[in-house]
Amino acid sequence: MLSLTVLLSCLPLLLASESKGPPELAPDKDFIRSTVKPVVGLPGLRRLKRQDAVGLANRNDGTLYTIDLELGTPPQPVTVIIDTGSSDLWVNPTCETSGQPDFCTSFPQFDYTLSTTIQDTGYADILSYGKGNVTIEYVTDVVTIGSAQLKDQIFGVGFESYEIPIGILGLSPPTSDAQTQYSFVLDSMAAQGLIQSRAFSLDLREVDDPDGSVIFGGIDRGKFIGSLEKCPILDPTDTPSGADRYWITMTGVGITLPDGESSTSDPIEVPVFLDSGGTLSRLPTPIYQAIGESFPGAQLDPSTDFYLVDCSVADQPGSVDFVFNNKTIQVPYGDFIWESEPGQCVVGVLPNDDEPVLGDSFLRAAYVVYDQDNRNLHLAQAANCGTSLQAISSGIHAVPSVTGDCTASKAQVSVVPGGTLGGTQLG
Repeated sequence: MLSLTVLLSCLPLLLASESKGPPELAPDKDFIRSTVKPVVGLPGLRRLKRQDAVGLANRNDGTLYTIDLELGTPPQPVTVIIDTGSSDLWVNPTCETSGQPDFCTSFPQFDYTLSTTIQDTGYADILSYGKGNVTIEYVTDVVTIGSAQLKDQIFGVGFESYEIPIGILGLSPPTSDAQTQYSFVLDSMAAQGLIQSRAFSLDLREVDDPDGSVIFGGIDRGKFIGSLEKCPILDPTDTPSGADRYWITMTGVGITLPDGESSTSDPIEVPVFLDSGGTLSRLPTPIYQAIGESFPGAQLDPSTDFYLVDCSVADQPGSVDFVFNNKTIQVPYGDFIWESEPGQCVVGVLPNDDEPVLGDSFLRAAYVVYDQDNRNLHLAQAANCGTSLQAISSGIHAVPSVTGDCTASKAQVSVVPGGTLGGTQLG
């Protein structure tokens, strides 16, 4: 049994993951591909897929994006949320206090007593999230992701958690005030020679699309349109949270209406945080209002801050358009409208003037490369026209300057300068 230990300020450097020889399962061409699976069934908002004819069949419940790992020797399968908003890997939530016990128990848990390679580090921590928290014991063991094994990887085994139904794989840089500093999963992949640099690409898909993936150390040219726009990750001192996360600058926002008419804001500079662990987008009040009011027939519900719309709007060919320098990412109405209860739909954006977030509703429409080493994100319009994998190298030009293999859809439009969006002044 693992012993309960006191919270310490940091892990010794000697605990950092280091390779002890070649991996038993070598990755293909310096990258590691793992399928990202949407998991549905959580209570709360339900997104209406654009292709749903009447908005009733095939409703998507609140969606989480997960990947499957194997832990220990012999390997045991576990499923974890892929989260660009936190840093730690941990497993084994407490299902009784998860808020969703049936959902929680549908996933396998890691029985550390069966692993012959596990080591207890003697350190513990409490991790807090937007909703819920977990107390973990840090251990080291073999972690298998895709085609690669990480030796002596540090991760957390939960022994008390609240309001969290599934473990988490964090892929964000550690915050500067983190109490535990060690070799996180992405660090270990690079340190053990499995990938050439600390970079990965993320492609989130619809609930019925099996082609979503995370590629550690690589990109897939068959999953995006046009070039990749490089956006510097903001220094923590320049971010609303003061934390070292995937903050970049959004330079405009617009709407393309079902009739093809488009409007955009004047140039703006709004820090936004790209968070795969967040379902909805939360944006400064003027932008939130402009987006909500632009949807056909939208009415504000002041009790919830949601804009209510007829569910049939999800089937219309409009989009919400987010601008990052020379790149516009268009999010179809169907990805931005959610069903809050049967027959009642809302626009999937809420106000947040403190820490704006672009969550899964945005990320499903974007192909994003996260380059920690060079502190850049690279964005393109997501698509799907096959598979063409390419490794990310090392150095300042690690992410290749390539064009996606997919061609632009007729719905994609260029940004037209304008002073207002939906009647709301933004610039």
